[in-house]
Amino acid sequence: MAGGFLGNFFDLQARAFLDGHVDLAPGSIGIEGFIHDGKTYTYFPPFPALLRLPVIMTTHEFDGRLTLLSMAIAWLVFATVCVKLVWFLVDRLCGPQTTRGTAALVGIFVAGATGGSFLTFDASLPWTYHEVYVWAVTGATGSLYWLLRSLSDHQRSSYLWLFWFALITIGTRATEGWAICLTIIGVALIGRFRPRSAAQREGWWRLLLAGAVPLAMSIALNLYKFDSVYMFPLQTQVWTEISAQRRAALAANGGSLTGPQFFTTSFMAYLRPDGIRFVDYFPWITLPASPPPAFHGAFVDQAYRTGSITAFMPAFMVGFVAAVVAAFRPRAGEQLRVLRAPLVASVLVTGGVMAYGYYSNRYTSEFVPAMVLGGAVGIALLARLLTRAPRLTAVAVPLAAVAAAFSIAAQMSTGAYAAATMARGEALERYLSWQQTVSGGRLSVTEVDDFPSGGETDDLAVQGDCDSVYLNIGDAYEPWITVAERDWVVDLARDGRIKPGVANLVRVDAKAASGVDIRTNEDGQVRFELWDAVGRAYGGWYDLDPADATPVRVGVRHLTDFGVYRIDGLPGGTIGQVTSRYLAADVTTQPSTLRVTPATDSLSRMGLRAEVSRGAAPAICAQIADHGGPGTAD
Repeated sequence: MAGGFLGNFFDLQARAFLDGHVDLAPGSIGIEGFIHDGKTYTYFPPFPALLRLPVIMTTHEFDGRLTLLSMAIAWLVFATVCVKLVWFLVDRLCGPQTTRGTAALVGIFVAGATGGSFLTFDASLPWTYHEVYVWAVTGATGSLYWLLRSLSDHQRSSYLWLFWFALITIGTRATEGWAICLTIIGVALIGRFRPRSAAQREGWWRLLLAGAVPLAMSIALNLYKFDSVYMFPLQTQVWTEISAQRRAALAANGGSLTGPQFFTTSFMAYLRPDGIRFVDYFPWITLPASPPPAFHGAFVDQAYRTGSITAFMPAFMVGFVAAVVAAFRPRAGEQLRVLRAPLVASVLVTGGVMAYGYYSNRYTSEFVPAMVLGGAVGIALLARLLTRAPRLTAVAVPLAAVAAAFSIAAQMSTGAYAAATMARGEALERYLSWQQTVSGGRLSVTEVDDFPSGGETDDLAVQGDCDSVYLNIGDAYEPWITVAERDWVVDLARDGRIKPGVANLVRVDAKAASGVDIRTNEDGQVRFELWDAVGRAYGGWYDLDPADATPVRVGVRHLTDFGVYRIDGLPGGTIGQVTSRYLAADVTTQPSTLRVTPATDSLSRMGLRAEVSRGAAPAICAQIADHGGPGTAD
């Protein structure tokens, strides 16, 4: 799936850097723009934009197409960090001797960390939002590893690598970066004033620079853009101007969307053990059926279906708990005590989402650094146990493999679903086809007379004689989406002498009305006119052949992947497009109302008559019928 508009933000930022400024063209990033001092800025830090410069400065060919490549590079770095982290901990806690059981556990951990974390879900949608998380998690995980190395070996190269990863983290996502940098600064100050060794006393200033310089750079950029050390003014965001819900949430929370009032809601959204759903149809593992509810009167901005880290990465959560207990117990040795600062940093990384009144499955990515660090420590502790009790290897390794496989399957399942439902069009039809084939018709299918309402998540609805197929995705802001719809065809034929006039053929009602008219002139010619609230767009004039029984045809096709009705004319080709869904004032996405009801009286006065028909039934509807759903006629 291409990133499209939601994947080009950093390309635009990179172009702005090349032009010598930070602000972007007005309107270029839509609702995500922040208008400050008359200029448009993005709240995203600049690292992914800087990463693009070698390509952006040499060609325009790949503009808007670099997000997926950037995410792939981040994943490779993340995988490398995971391998280095787990082997460092295994060597430190178990010694240099490596058994087959230990090697197997390390391999299982790497597979689970790289394929079974929420980064797999992020990879399903190559958007700017997800690119940010893949790089931020990579930066934070790398920072935790190099902080651990710096505290263990005190080498200059470790401090330098720590600096670069801290810079990547804060240069990609400020909340995670601040947590990392403040922890590094705190550890440096402890090394200065309460050192535990001569090496710690000598290296404190290098550690301080590794945290303070990236932090200072982040502060300087934020001051330049928003006149603020840390925050960005949500009141000036374009989305705030559009969304009444956002304005109400800001008013209810003192002008901000952060605070301790959201902690309980966040805890239940991201950490509850039942934050997952098992179903008896493909893909069998999915997100909870509804968005997380607000607790203790919290007024949240928006909430989408969100899985919990506890349910989707249970083995990593167990490893994290084991790591905390082992590192913070009073009699912990130096090899375990050194883990305290990285573990604290990994928890602080989650502070941004734990105190934020907006809920989405991608935000669970902020827990991944903690889970990876904790999981690596857990694997090292388990490997140490197996060296003392090798008979347990036959049980421990298969259990670890099953746990990793579960997380991988769960993340791939939710990622495939997200990719299909967001892409829509052929991708969604193909996904539902798999679902019907594999599941054998276990989904609920109902017949409706109009656009559906109510129902349960994953329900299917068929309108009329397979005129339309709809899917309930459980979203509070757009519960039902259109899967497929029959085409509309309007055939227009002569009905006497052609006279000048105009008649409506297609009308679409959304926030504002739009549609297509046909106009005739004194020369017996016709043309199509696309109109909306802004004005009219005219096509060329075409002569009508008196011998042609059906000289004019108009077709309407619902392109669900683009959210538009495409209207084609014969002769002339494509007339234009009109929206098939729109954002209402209450932030819900509503379907446009399509009317293909030619104005017969006007057409008759113009010397034309119309006949309306429908195209073939969607293939997915026939498949639903084959598995016990509503039938379809030819």
